[in-house]
Formats: sequence, C-alpha cells, structure tokens
Amino acid sequence: MDFKTYILRRIVGTVVTFFVIASVVFFLFRMVGDPASLFMAPGMDGEQLERIRASFGLDEPLYVQYYRYMINILTLDFGVSFYYRSDVAPVVFERMLNSLFLTIPAITIAYVGGILGGVYMAWNRGERSETFGLLAATAFRSTPRFWLGILLLFFGAGIFGLFPSFGMVSHNVDATGLAVLLEPDFYHHIILPILSMTFYLMGLPLLLMRTSMLEVINEDFIDVCIAKGIGERDVMYKHAARNAMLPVITAMAVGIAFSFGGNVLVETVFSYPGVGRLMVDSVFRSDYPVAQFAFLLMAAAVLTMNLIADLAYSYLDPRVSLE
Repeated sequence: MDFKTYILRRIVGTVVTFFVIASVVFFLFRMVGDPASLFMAPGMDGEQLERIRASFGLDEPLYVQYYRYMINILTLDFGVSFYYRSDVAPVVFERMLNSLFLTIPAITIAYVGGILGGVYMAWNRGERSETFGLLAATAFRSTPRFWLGILLLFFGAGIFGLFPSFGMVSHNVDATGLAVLLEPDFYHHIILPILSMTFYLMGLPLLLMRTSMLEVINEDFIDVCIAKGIGERDVMYKHAARNAMLPVITAMAVGIAFSFGGNVLVETVFSYPGVGRLMVDSVFRSDYPVAQFAFLLMAAAVLTMNLIADLAYSYLDPRVSLE
C-alpha cells in the first residue's frame, strides 16, 4: 500500500469513527432526561409544556430528531442552547478558549520538562536521580488528576493561602476572552490548575524519553561520537536525544487531545470556567445542544490528533509498515 492510499484510508476511517461517536452521543443524551423540564414553572399546564417541546423540536419522533441532528452537523449548525437561549457555538468556543489558557502552558511545560528529564535520567542510569525521577513520574502518572488538584487546592489555597481557590479571575475583575491575558490576577488564578495538569502530563514524556534514550545510547553511532571526542552534553542532546524523540513527538499529538478530557476534572475541582466544566454543567441541566457540541468538539480533537500522530509516525519512521 502506498502512502497516499494509506492517508486516504485513515481519513475515511476517522470520519466514520466521528459519526459513530456523534450517533452514540445523540442517543446517550436522550436517555438523560427531558430538557423541557428546564422551562417548567409553577402552575404551568401540559399544553404550555408541549408548546415548549415543539419550539425545540422535541415533540418529533426520535428518528426525525436524529436525522436533523446529523444534517445540522454536516451544515455546521449546532442549534440553540436550552439554558443560555443563544447559539451554541459562541458559548462553547468562549469556554474552549479558556481551556486553552490552561492546556497550552501545561502541555508545553510537561513535554519540555519530560523530554529533558528523560534524557538526563537515561544518560545517568543507575544513579539516585534516575530512581527519584522514576518514582516521581510513576506516582504523578498513576494519581488521578482531580486528586492532584485537591491536594494542591488544600495546601496552596487552604493551608498556606498563597493562591485563589476557584475561578479564572476575581469577582471585581471584569475581563473575558483574550482580555484576561492582560490581567495579573488571571495568572494568579491559573497557577494551581496548570500545576495539577503539568504534574500528571509530565510522567508520559519523561518515561517514554527515558526508554527510547536507553535504546539509542547503545547504538554504534553513539560510540563513534564519543570516540571522536564530541562533548558529553552534545552527544546526549544533539545526537542521542534527537534520534530518541520520535515516540515522544507522536505521543504528544495524542496527549494534547486527551488533555482536554482531563480538563473536565481539573476545571471542576478549581471551578474554572472552561469547556470541561461547561460540559458537566450542561449534562446536569439537560442542555443537549451545548453538551453535544462540547463532546463532539473534544472527540474531533482526539481523532484529529490521533490521525496526525499515526501519519507522522508512518512518514517519519520508514521501519513502520503501512500494511
């Protein structure tokens, strides 16, 4: 199979998977409850409730709702929020931007620190620094993100009172969107959530880089570099690390997508107004359009990054068979 055929098959498979996920999401949310209950008021009779259901198309048969749901996805029409009474896309994208303020710094710190730490641990195998790094990486990787968040919240905000315990900015700060980046108070609020995500995410690149480096440093070209008199630091980072980074780079693509799933827990613990918390709130409110779009956006991110990682690995490493 040539590479172009492989790309086409992977893209088709990704699209099919997305619509399978979209179908599962549709039927799962219809099992949660009746969203028309959001609009019920004391003294409201059945006729008024039916008019509300009809206004949102909830009185139609399930197969008709499903058909319209799929057509809306294809036409990028994600409907109107039952709770916010406005278009879904602006509501979700505003919260997605807030989530990116956490995810981008956490991913950057975790993978840069994990790569450098993995290189150092592998090069100094058997020393105490490697043992400590392995214990720390394993502990953080196996600890649930929400538990890390609770511990940081308990000590950082509760015991020592160094950081705010919730929110993105203080109540007296009126800033949204990109404008919050100009507020010093915003950076004070996001330190604990970013640390919570970073500690968890760093374990994977650190362990992957260490394992990959242990394979590379036993290769003949490393001995040749040392024999030529190249400095240890140059051999370690410019030659060994460069050849060991492929698994970490491909894992990073998937890690970026899956980190949004972890945001649900972190944002809930810190009451941070991101897309993860919006999704949880929308489920409890039976706000189908918002919850569905948030789920689909995350699913699309995961599938896209998986596709990129798969194609990048197949392209960069000729040893990988497309068969």
